Amino acid sequence: MDEYSKQLKKASDFHGHICGGIAIGTKLAMYGLDLMNMELNKKNKNLIVFLEIDRCMSDAVQAVTGCSMGKRSLKQMYYGKFATTFYDMDTGKALRISDKDANKKYKNEETKEEMIERFTKTPAEELFKVEKVKIDLKQGEMPGKPYTSVFCSICNEKVSDGRHKVKGGKPVCISCADGSYYELIEN
Repeated sequence: MDEYSKQLKKASDFHGHICGGIAIGTKLAMYGLDLMNMELNKKNKNLIVFLEIDRCMSDAVQAVTGCSMGKRSLKQMYYGKFATTFYDMDTGKALRISDKDANKKYKNEETKEEMIERFTKTPAEELFKVEKVKIDLKQGEMPGKPYTSVFCSICNEKVSDGRHKVKGGKPVCISCADGSYYELIEN
């Protein structure tokens, strides 16, 4: 079994099935690790990955790189683009890799099997666009323990890593300051 097939199985097991996003995300993650001179199936402590989409491709990138939100080595950017940035905290090297195929306005329809076959055989440099980028992480975005914690002066919930605002000289969590994705219901 070739390396792509092994990694595709790992990503498929993590995600629950194989689809186009898992197939291309696997290839993209393998390519990113290779360009960053990082090994597959090894813990790359210095790697942070920025995902620009919250679709299937993201699960493949997480499965192949081993980065995760809980470790703070996986950052979700919610741009809706088939792109991922690989950042080495030690060297400062950062590469943004985007899916050329996803950016074609008109493309041929192919079966999942045909797509996987194409991704297996097509060199990564033909599938992806690579751009050197600069990343400037703030202290509160770094992996590791929270560098600060405060309690919201409105809801009294703990807020870590500077993810709060100051209103009237008091800390206020973002959901109290700007509104939340949820609405409390009276019991």
